[in-house]
Amino acid sequence: MLIDNFTVIAQLINFLILVWLLKRFLYQPVLRAVDAREARLQEQQQQAQEEQNQAQELKHELEQKQR
Repeated sequence: MLIDNFTVIAQLINFLILVWLLKRFLYQPVLRAVDAREARLQEQQQQAQEEQNQAQELKHELEQKQR
């Protein structure tokens, strides 16, 4: 099988174009979606922690009132 330099260079260029297209149109949007989901989950976790702290404070207040 004869390996032609033109074919090798053309395939290398095609591969680099494919990698660039995948990075631009697939990888970046996926990363943005993952980052947005992570931020939303952190916000929900922080809100749940605050609510848990408020519930703990109310519990202590009610225990003190009962005494």
